[in-house]
Amino acid sequence: MKAAVLALGTLVLQAQQGTIVHPPGKLPAGPLVDVQDSKALLLGETTAEAILAHRAAYRDNLAKVKVNAKVKARWAAVRQPFTLVVVFGSWCADSQYHLPYLLSLDADPNPFIEVRYLGVNRDKRLDPGAWPKGLEPKAVHRVPTFYLFATQPGGAQKLMGTVVENPPREGQSMAEALVELVEAATRSTGR
Repeated sequence: MKAAVLALGTLVLQAQQGTIVHPPGKLPAGPLVDVQDSKALLLGETTAEAILAHRAAYRDNLAKVKVNAKVKARWAAVRQPFTLVVVFGSWCADSQYHLPYLLSLDADPNPFIEVRYLGVNRDKRLDPGAWPKGLEPKAVHRVPTFYLFATQPGGAQKLMGTVVENPPREGQSMAEALVELVEAATRSTGR
């Protein structure tokens, strides 16, 4: 019992000092507290439902998101298998703004596009074991980062492209940027 209390006290002290050291292996999925805003963090693999339940900013921004019907139709028209891995910070204003566009697209899931959500701390370190099985772990420098992988013959996954932090064109929504990323990947694979 004393060891558990000591370990918890050490974690609280580290959080107050701004350093949280995670043990090797998969990042904990439980609530750790952000050292800057004192709110719980979503770390490691999570779901759309957990993201929306986590912080009001995600729900509020999703309510404001208007994804064009043509963009939704283009998303639904994809017929090649992809995995879209989103690395985000539950604390990050850019993640809170842009992630709801994907949440809106994925509200009507396309069975050919598997969406995986990975939460990171402010240090943006993600243990390689936290990546979905079969996908090569990538370095994360800014959040949100959207990594698109295409399933190759034989089941291997190949990175086809990324959208980092903001849509690439001025005035473009993240929904449009992600649809264009998937469409470009479809053309480049020739399937």
